[in-house]
Amino acid sequence: MLIKFCGAAGEVTGSCHFVQVDDTAVLLDCGIFQGGEERHIRNREPFPFEPQNVKAVLLSHAHLDHCGRLPLLVKAGFKGKIFATEATCDLAKIVLLDAAKLQEEDAAWKIKRLKKKGEDWSWVSPLFTAADAEQVFDHFEPVPYGEWVTLAPHLEFRFRDAGHLLGSAMVELKWRSGETERTLLFTGDLGQQGMPILRDPEPVEEADLLLMESTYGDREHTMGFNECVEQLREIVKETVSQGGRVLIPSFAVGRTQEVLYALNDLIESKQLPVVPVFVDSPMAREVLRVYQRHRELYDEEARQKVRSGDEPFTFPGLRIVATVEESKVLNELNEPCIIIAGSGMCTGGRIKHHLRHGIGNPNNAIVFVGFQAKGSLGRQIVEGVSPVRIFGEMHEVKAKVYMLDGFSAHAGRAQLLDWASKFVKPPTQTFVVHGEQEASQSLAQALQERGWNATVPQIGQQASFV
Repeated sequence: MLIKFCGAAGEVTGSCHFVQVDDTAVLLDCGIFQGGEERHIRNREPFPFEPQNVKAVLLSHAHLDHCGRLPLLVKAGFKGKIFATEATCDLAKIVLLDAAKLQEEDAAWKIKRLKKKGEDWSWVSPLFTAADAEQVFDHFEPVPYGEWVTLAPHLEFRFRDAGHLLGSAMVELKWRSGETERTLLFTGDLGQQGMPILRDPEPVEEADLLLMESTYGDREHTMGFNECVEQLREIVKETVSQGGRVLIPSFAVGRTQEVLYALNDLIESKQLPVVPVFVDSPMAREVLRVYQRHRELYDEEARQKVRSGDEPFTFPGLRIVATVEESKVLNELNEPCIIIAGSGMCTGGRIKHHLRHGIGNPNNAIVFVGFQAKGSLGRQIVEGVSPVRIFGEMHEVKAKVYMLDGFSAHAGRAQLLDWASKFVKPPTQTFVVHGEQEASQSLAQALQERGWNATVPQIGQQASFV
């Protein structure tokens, strides 16, 4: 077996790992790089392998940093299947089409801005188009959790529930060399225990090789989910009383549903007054339909809500905003409101327009509900940078800024180590991936102190196993 780390090694985004067993090559994820100006260059660089020689992609889940370069992979000659759970297939189609639309809109905005300045705009183009995204769909092959799928005579895989996002999965690869059978487990992203809607990550007892995520490998979430909900209630009450608006940068898949779930409880229990809540995302309605189609993946608490007649993502005052025109009108409203919009790291999408109009108002609140990668606009705002650049113009940050990381879909350090403790014996080799360098090194060291052979690979590094 050969493993080549092509993304999310020594960094958080761009999840992509090339695995070859004998003459069969597969990819674990094919995600986009997010955060930092260099992302525009990195996402356009040729893949460090021959796409036409890759037999299959084993996709852990539908977040862009795990699936966002699939259109580029297909354009580059990939002919194989993209295996994922049915919910991941459904969500990834929505995510890729929405990303393509945002790419096209952002390119058009940049061209307009450059033309206005009299500068060269001929170099501007979207990373991929809606047509490119649609080319990916024929490659999807849904697979249920737990079902072994044969890729080659001596190579098979199955998905195990990762508890991170609807349909998210760990990938377990099993191969045979002579009489010896070995396994590789790729965690994808591991979810927090005890979060609403989804089941907890499935415990695993053994693997020879482990690729383990480390997004929060060096720290805990500053507060739990229930504490986050309480603080959100206080933020909304205070902001509304001042006539301001609450801006929540949130990825439309996963995080938005958790925020809506919390607001549903707060408003229906009358802990909050009915306030206009706008989900400004053209994909939100389709994503909610996917969540409704796959209620078999909910945890027991969410299923009980549904059985009792409560729709957990619907409540008085909620409105889904679909069109660009409707989105623009939101910035002309004078009434207090909550606006939830992507992208979650403020690297693109409609939230940037709302920030441009609202970041300078001290009566407003900006509430971050997830991880902010280095180099992203969201990370700058959270770290107190002011002014910040939005659409080429500098804006003073006068709105109140909050980080409610208990909404995060990622397990914190203690939960990562608790999940690892379920192994009967340590894997022969553990590669700590999908984390900023400090986070990955910290988790690797903690595993080493428990007797594990754990290292942090870097982009382009290869490892071979007999």
